[in-house]
Amino acid sequence: MTIIMLIVVITVPFIAFDVLPAIGDPESPPNSHVSDYYIEHAIDECNSPNMVTAVIVDYRAFDTMFETTVMFLAGISVVLIMANKPRRRIPSPGDFKRTRNTGGTPIYQTINKDVMISTIEPLILIYAMYVLFHGEVSLGGGFQAGALIGMTYLLDVMAVKRDKPIMNLTKFMSAAIAGLGPFIYALTGIICFIGGGLYLQYNKLPFNIHEAELHSIGITAVEIGVTIGVAGTIITILNALRERISFDDDND
Repeated sequence: MTIIMLIVVITVPFIAFDVLPAIGDPESPPNSHVSDYYIEHAIDECNSPNMVTAVIVDYRAFDTMFETTVMFLAGISVVLIMANKPRRRIPSPGDFKRTRNTGGTPIYQTINKDVMISTIEPLILIYAMYVLFHGEVSLGGGFQAGALIGMTYLLDVMAVKRDKPIMNLTKFMSAAIAGLGPFIYALTGIICFIGGGLYLQYNKLPFNIHEAELHSIGITAVEIGVTIGVAGTIITILNALRERISFDDDND
């Protein structure tokens, strides 16, 4: 009954109030006004040749801040849901013994752990930094960089299977790091007040440099916050899942 009521509450407004423009309509306000403005002014106003970055973390930076906050809340929700569950970790691939009598060799046994630690993981982290700090001028940015860092952690604790991972974080530590991301993002907006600007108005950052460069600094600052938030959230969820011995609550 609850599901039926929820469906009715969601669908009735869309049926009763036809306010959304038709998809692809060239005369709709986004296509006739907003998009043209972004195309004509993004580079000059945001100092970013990457128009996608200009839109996401400059023109609608406030919206993106809450997207980062939602990711953080997702990680916290996972921790809270599993907080009272068994503490033993789910066996990782490295926990299983390699035998010659099996039908095939597990993929994880083919990984050279020394190569993983000394080459692959550092390269992924370097690429993550490249994606982060070039996000304003090319494809990339905080979400992608955070995902790369999270993947590095996943490889380190599950594929390499070291007793002391490269980032030895509990789920509570990683949750705190995930919260640091939205905090950095929000703090960037607050600092704009010092220069007499509006929230997240990067050209009012209190630095004595060219206005265009202020936009670059603001974009980079919030991208760093997004990176930390995304990476912390991925690591938080992974740590919470690894502690479960079962996903069937009745059999815990």
